[in-house]
Amino acid sequence: MARKLTTKQQIDAFVAKLMSEAHHHGANVEHVIQPLSREVRLRLNLSIDKVEVYERNGNIARTCWVTLQGSRYVFSYNYQSEKIELRDHSIQGAVRFAFDNATSLTDIQKEVGRL
Repeated sequence: MARKLTTKQQIDAFVAKLMSEAHHHGANVEHVIQPLSREVRLRLNLSIDKVEVYERNGNIARTCWVTLQGSRYVFSYNYQSEKIELRDHSIQGAVRFAFDNATSLTDIQKEVGRL
């Protein structure tokens, strides 16, 4: 089930949770979360776009769907590659890009700019 995040504070709390969890369990993406979030949020208009996060039994997980200008994308952590994958439409969609701590700010900006 997905929970819609409708305020900047809710998004901040989600990003803070991701960063805390990455510090303990996803060191390979710990430092890319904040710049990736910042670039997505620069494109986000909460009055028309949507941010939804996966929720199971009342607990928020690490998968995030973002709908920008009517197109839906998903950001999800891949445990095998230890990267955050950006996919089209759903968690089964085509991988557009994979982010980790080695991803440059220029590449983050370029990929998010394509959304």
